[in-house]
Amino acid sequence: MHISDGVLPAWVLVAGWGVLITTLAITAAWSRKKIGNISEKIPLIAVVTAAFFIACLVSLPVPPTSLHLVLSGLVGILLGPLAPICIFIGLLLQALLFHNGGVTVLGVNGAVMGLPAVLAWFVFKALTKKANTAISAGLASAFSIFISTVLLAVIFAAAGIHFGGLAELADIASGIPVLSSVVSALANSAFGRTVVLLLLMNLPLMIIEGIIGAFIVPFIEKVKPEMLELYKQRN
Repeated sequence: MHISDGVLPAWVLVAGWGVLITTLAITAAWSRKKIGNISEKIPLIAVVTAAFFIACLVSLPVPPTSLHLVLSGLVGILLGPLAPICIFIGLLLQALLFHNGGVTVLGVNGAVMGLPAVLAWFVFKALTKKANTAISAGLASAFSIFISTVLLAVIFAAAGIHFGGLAELADIASGIPVLSSVVSALANSAFGRTVVLLLLMNLPLMIIEGIIGAFIVPFIEKVKPEMLELYKQRN
């Protein structure tokens, strides 16, 4: 999910930083208004940031991005509007300590993972009104990766990046009855082809993160319910 330095043009990097800074400012103000004293949430932010930091370290390079656990949905469920701050800190430490991703592209990466994390919080809250915690957390976690994938496709299309190394995925998909018509319909669209390729690449990640969320959130609710205090206060 990380984009590396040197991949995106300067105007995309500037736009990414603009989106991230705006997101951090809005969510910080929102958190102070809705939560009150944010300092009381620092231990929870630290624990969740550490989990996010570790999860993103193990990655499989798939140029021009990489595939790895993200846990943005889980971060969003636990932290709500504080999720972008947690993700920014985790990405910054990864870039400085392990050169994972990069500093110049930190704005783009932070926006691609931070915004879907907040959306996952809303999805989780909405789903728990009609479904149990496990199903709600699983779908919200998978949804977060889906939105990140779409955002990546938009960014790559805007930057004019083509996926030559992933063309074999389209060939495989064209042989699957359910997907063949979709691939054929989008074959003439650069953006559509990018979306299909990225969705195919990240589909296993959506499933894995959905399963992780479906197991971890109910477990937390049972053994450490105060970690879900933010969510419960907003229902």
